[in-house]
Amino acid sequence: MVGECGCVPVGPVSNVEAGLLAVRQNDLDGAVLDVNLGGERVWPVADLLHEHGVPFVIATGYSTMEVPERFKQCQVLHKPLTEVALFAALDALGLARR
Repeated sequence: MVGECGCVPVGPVSNVEAGLLAVRQNDLDGAVLDVNLGGERVWPVADLLHEHGVPFVIATGYSTMEVPERFKQCQVLHKPLTEVALFAALDALGLARR
């Protein structure tokens, strides 16, 4: 769906270690983060993106109560994701293109 929104996907990644590596090895404009990566929470990746000044949206099937206070300003998309919602979230970050 990220590609359908006019973005070039990097990934997907299936765990936090791969996510951290993707952030370090790529010049990212933005990211869509799933809260649960193979049973691990994505927050270390979110912290690294924040340190690098890379905007991101959070995708989750969990309650928004799961999102740490430091990321409450991020847009949260609830699963199942729709292309319309994803496009709107990426567009709000200035990333979506049609």
